Amino acid sequence: MAASTLLNLLLIVVTFVSYIPQYYRLLTFGSSTGLSVAGLLTTTLVAQVQVATMYYLFKSAPLMEYGVPIATPPSTRDWLNLSQILTQWICSLLLLALAICIPASTIRPAPDVLSKKVAVLLWILHVLLFILSVVARGRPQDVFFNIIRNVNAAIINPLFTLLTAVSFFFQARVKPPAGQPNVLSKWTLGLHFFTFLLLAISWPFRMILPPNMWKLGSKPAILLEWYPWVGWTCVNNAILAIGQGSMLLLYLNRAEPDGKNRFTDERRSLLGSEEL
Repeated sequence: MAASTLLNLLLIVVTFVSYIPQYYRLLTFGSSTGLSVAGLLTTTLVAQVQVATMYYLFKSAPLMEYGVPIATPPSTRDWLNLSQILTQWICSLLLLALAICIPASTIRPAPDVLSKKVAVLLWILHVLLFILSVVARGRPQDVFFNIIRNVNAAIINPLFTLLTAVSFFFQARVKPPAGQPNVLSKWTLGLHFFTFLLLAISWPFRMILPPNMWKLGSKPAILLEWYPWVGWTCVNNAILAIGQGSMLLLYLNRAEPDGKNRFTDERRSLLGSEEL
């Protein structure tokens, strides 16, 4: 087995393992206090958009004018890249499902219930739109499919890259009630930070733009060619790493030397107990 293949398999395992502490805390506390449903929905939709993009590339990459980022037939590296994207999506979706099913400890549950219903409806809407593109299939004569694929690359991907950053503002607004446990901790934040950082660094070496897709032109033109077809996951994971790293630094900055948090009621957002 090649070293690159082994590394890609290891990253898939690490991605799944990085979510386990968060699942554990949710199930142990029996409360989703500290998590933003809007933030989780956004990151889940980002992962879902990445799955859709990989599907479009697998189905219609050979029709692209300038080259094929996915081999025909797909190589082992291509299938591992798809597995990585699917793992991130499944883990994010499970975390969102747990946050929706497990109630938050709050004295005002109605807005929380409403936001969860809206999150479910938005997720279903995106799934239905993706299913429509799958039904259209990936043949040259399927104009509808090719329109959706190009809109996804030129508009939807950049939009959700922006929303990746916005999701942390949703999370920052969550302020657990005084005396309530918070499901976030330095372990959950730290593991996600290092995982997303590794994924962002490794992705440019995992999915490579073919030489014949590097059209002659200015550097911005080359960047615009790179991002829609292979760079989207790298950029998304880099933003996720920065966001998780920022929250981790905030956690460590607000912790006492003995590891206990020193929050007032107004400064309890994002952070929780130190235990796993």
